[in-house]
Amino acid sequence: MRVGIDTFTIRDLKLNPFETLDFIKKHDLEGAQFGGLRGLSENLDLGELKDVRQYADGLGLYSHVSTGTCNPHLLQGDLDAHRHAMEKEIQLAADCGWHELHSSLGSGDERYKHQVPWTRHLADSADFIRSLGPALRTHGSRINLETHGDTSTFELLRLIENVGPDIAGICLDTANVLCHAEDPVSAARRAAPYTHLTHTKDAIIFFVSGGYRRQTLPAGKGALDWGSILPILAEYSPDLPISIEDHKWLFDFNVFDPAWLALNPDLTIEEFGRVCQIAFLCQGRINSGELPEPDKYETIPFIDELEERLSCGRDYLKGTIRRLGLAPKQSSS
Repeated sequence: MRVGIDTFTIRDLKLNPFETLDFIKKHDLEGAQFGGLRGLSENLDLGELKDVRQYADGLGLYSHVSTGTCNPHLLQGDLDAHRHAMEKEIQLAADCGWHELHSSLGSGDERYKHQVPWTRHLADSADFIRSLGPALRTHGSRINLETHGDTSTFELLRLIENVGPDIAGICLDTANVLCHAEDPVSAARRAAPYTHLTHTKDAIIFFVSGGYRRQTLPAGKGALDWGSILPILAEYSPDLPISIEDHKWLFDFNVFDPAWLALNPDLTIEEFGRVCQIAFLCQGRINSGELPEPDKYETIPFIDELEERLSCGRDYLKGTIRRLGLAPKQSSS
């Protein structure tokens, strides 16, 4: 396991890909999960993309990239044109040595607000990924769907087993599972066999009138049990990239609303109880002063704390990985 970042974390620095990699190396991080290919080469020039990959390799950093959405219901244009564009991106990425590709099915609200039922989103997304199967198998590549506040681990497991784990996997956002009242340890255990990428973040949750509110914190400062989560993931993927994705923002989840509960049918009483316990314990830490008052803390601009938060999360994760014996083995040569 190596600790890097998802480059969304440092978006406010407005660095080009090479400056991004230099920043990562300078800050003792070990890799980059980039966004889409056009963020690396506006014209999708293979030579420019290879330059980025080679630069990362030269610095001893891992690198991964993202591709477009696999949800047909989020497209503005023609589905066939999108499929052809995705096939081109799969090929370009593979030519650069990028085979584990990040994607997502939405941004969180589609389950609750879109005119098409979420179950139809899932079925049609599975069909679309299946249609990419020939390109993915030809290039030995896989699309890893993020738990992006849109899709639960229960749903991703069914989708992957439907289309095939050779072409579909999971990018596990460790704190986004709370969007569906999934216990982070239980969610990691479900997702682990199919997890090939991560967005590694910590968070607290605390009760509000309609349910609970989530605040992102650096790894080790929130409520996630990293001593359990990391070994669960490492059992299936010892070299899994641990890519920190950090940001601020407060998010509310209306888990007390019968309509919300009806749209999350996989949620069990036992798991909901564990998540409510997390919220109760977080509230106690806030009340005792161990954690800052969330609304007040949120007023501090993220850019002002970026390097401090990043260093904190990096040191905690690296230290935990070493303590648990999950660090990459050093070559004796």
